[in-house]
Amino acid sequence: MSLEYLHRYNVVDYRTLRAVGMTHAAIASAVNCCMLKLTRGIYSIIRVCNLKKHRSAMVLINDEDWIEYFRSTTAASRSGDHRFGEHLARLGIVHYRHFRTEDAVSGVSAAILHELPLFKPELEQIIVSNPTAYSSSPEVIRRRRRFSAEDLCTVHGVRTFTSVRAGLDLIADKGPADGMAALEGGLRAQVERESGDSKIGMNDPRRMHAIGREIVDRDFVPAAMRLSRGRGRALRILTIISPLSESYAESRTSFALHQMGLHDFTQQWNVGYDGSLLARLDFLHRPTNTVLAFDGGQKYADFGGERLKHEGRQQNELMNMGFRIVHLQFRDVTNLNRFEMKVFGQAPQLLEFRGKPTLG
Repeated sequence: MSLEYLHRYNVVDYRTLRAVGMTHAAIASAVNCCMLKLTRGIYSIIRVCNLKKHRSAMVLINDEDWIEYFRSTTAASRSGDHRFGEHLARLGIVHYRHFRTEDAVSGVSAAILHELPLFKPELEQIIVSNPTAYSSSPEVIRRRRRFSAEDLCTVHGVRTFTSVRAGLDLIADKGPADGMAALEGGLRAQVERESGDSKIGMNDPRRMHAIGREIVDRDFVPAAMRLSRGRGRALRILTIISPLSESYAESRTSFALHQMGLHDFTQQWNVGYDGSLLARLDFLHRPTNTVLAFDGGQKYADFGGERLKHEGRQQNELMNMGFRIVHLQFRDVTNLNRFEMKVFGQAPQLLEFRGKPTLG
């Protein structure tokens, strides 16, 4: 277990709480008052509590930043932040005390450990694989399946599937679009680690893409070949993944384009104007100068009105330079029929470039 997860977030177990004088009833009443329950017998202290029956636990607080986070945010804002829910799930996995010797965290839980991009994952139970046993409890779903030692690693002291194997498994567990998003997130992180440049995607996207394809051939394809089921579909998805997707939404957009038979969009293309950078285009179809651009309230919520005004000016300049812009919202990329109608409706010039989908 890494020091970060051992000594942060005020994580305590049932025995420690009893040792400082809390009764079983007091511990139960502290949940959702000044503590959160992460998993069986494991809690996180989230605020200083003056109730007499909870006060003895306050001596266990060692992460004031965690206390301040809860003080400065609302329950509504936290519940609307997917990163918060995934972080709590990750803490629950890391501190879970009842894994069996042959267990390996897998599926969505492995993706949570590796911090891969996910969309509305199920976080209530920990998914593990075991070569000889299967069972289910409120905390764990244990699947009986065999796996290779090459597909295992350790994250925060927990035996788990690698990020590559986790992404490949999500193709079957959550569908090819979610599997691709997880694979691209893991690939991007691996390129940044191996290149030693966390900004390579911004500074040299073409080099990032080239390194990514080398890693896919070296690490991802052999892992797909070890799959007992779904090997063909996984290999086809590996032909189109890229480290240039910077978010779940961009991965879903890339997947949708390939399923529409549009295989020649370029990601992360810089456009200059008067000797300086005007815009960085997430998706550009260079033969037709067609740009895919996301609109909507999320950018306003994340960055404020000035960001939207700036992007509005950018888009005006791009149109003056001859670019054609297709305006999208996140909900468009999660519905392939809707996405197809919108893209071809706003950019019929793309129809002549349409080929076969990656997955039939």
